[in-house]
Amino acid sequence: MSESSEVVEVKKSKLKKAGKGLFAKKKIKIGDFICWYAGVYVNKDTVHNGYYDSDYLWEFEGSDLIIDAADPLSCLGRYVNDSLSLGLTNANVIDYDDVHAGAIMATKPIAKGNEVYITYGPEFWIEERRFNKLNADDKQFVEDASG
Repeated sequence: MSESSEVVEVKKSKLKKAGKGLFAKKKIKIGDFICWYAGVYVNKDTVHNGYYDSDYLWEFEGSDLIIDAADPLSCLGRYVNDSLSLGLTNANVIDYDDVHAGAIMATKPIAKGNEVYITYGPEFWIEERRFNKLNADDKQFVEDASG
């Protein structure tokens, strides 16, 4: 991986079937920068018209670019999971148009050893191929969140 960090490390996620996750190597305070979300840039129209798909897309508001961090060497941010629980969510992604990257920032204190979680949003999970893999409780969470 081209990015290293004194703040977080990649380990097996605590979430079933999630693969790897991102964990705090030290205490992280609210508002702290955790890591970058970066990768290759894809044209928004290409994605929205169904010509490109990846589970690692991050869309910038007000931009024609979308980041794809599918490459395991792209960034540490690609390892942040969605717990499907707003109570466990402890970080979010802030868009930086000037560097065309996203910053994972802490929204709650994160203790050393705890996993970092963001919310991918219901739009991510409602897609049939992802939704069908969820358990009943997680499907209900996504349906409630999508209104």
